[in-house]
Amino acid sequence: LSFSQNYDIYVSDAGNFNNQPWQILKFDSSGQNGSVFIDSNLNWPQDILFIEDSNIVLISNLGSNSIKRHDATTGEYISNFTTAVNGPTRMKIGADSLLYVLQWSGNGMVKRFEMDGTYYDDFTDVSVSQSIGLDWDGEGNLYVSSYDGDNVRKFGSDGQDLGLFVTTDLLGPTNIWFDDNGDLLVVDYNGSAVKRFDSDGNYLSDFMTGLLYAEGVQYLPNGDILIGNGNTSSVKRYSG
Repeated sequence: LSFSQNYDIYVSDAGNFNNQPWQILKFDSSGQNGSVFIDSNLNWPQDILFIEDSNIVLISNLGSNSIKRHDATTGEYISNFTTAVNGPTRMKIGADSLLYVLQWSGNGMVKRFEMDGTYYDDFTDVSVSQSIGLDWDGEGNLYVSSYDGDNVRKFGSDGQDLGLFVTTDLLGPTNIWFDDNGDLLVVDYNGSAVKRFDSDGNYLSDFMTGLLYAEGVQYLPNGDILIGNGNTSSVKRYSG
């Protein structure tokens, strides 16, 4: 899930995982007037990242081991951003202005790229298998979720492994993020909820329920939260 400054909502529709059709859909701010934004040069699409000042949008494609550049206005394919990844899933720009990319396969390291697509380095030296969620805490530590490991691993601001942060109460974590009070929120794909953990990694509660096969998170300007819910082929909206 993503939205541009004019507040259109973009949804990555992976169809039946590694089986077509694949598409990026566009909706207005009320979730109506849907249209196909991109339906070519996709292969099991994952994350959507708009680079507003360059008028491009990056799409990570798990099935083709690539991140593609598209025109942010028209959706037209431009070029490969990189093919130096194995099953890319989530992407975020770090405080160092580098692009951090997770891998579903390959060596399981968090990779960094310059914003022109030039490979920078493997930021981590400990593998996270089927990694599919990342965020930073207030001190700059990086957290990465492992779908098949049912855990969240913590890395220092320099990429040093600081061990497993969450090891219980998860059944396939996908997206993760920190809220304003420092708790970690985890979308639990098979656990039917978004789960809340404290600053020590202890489970506190289910923050959102009524979900199954969920992934993809976006905050709206008013603080509401959109979550992709695979079980019902829908995007659900929750109060923030």
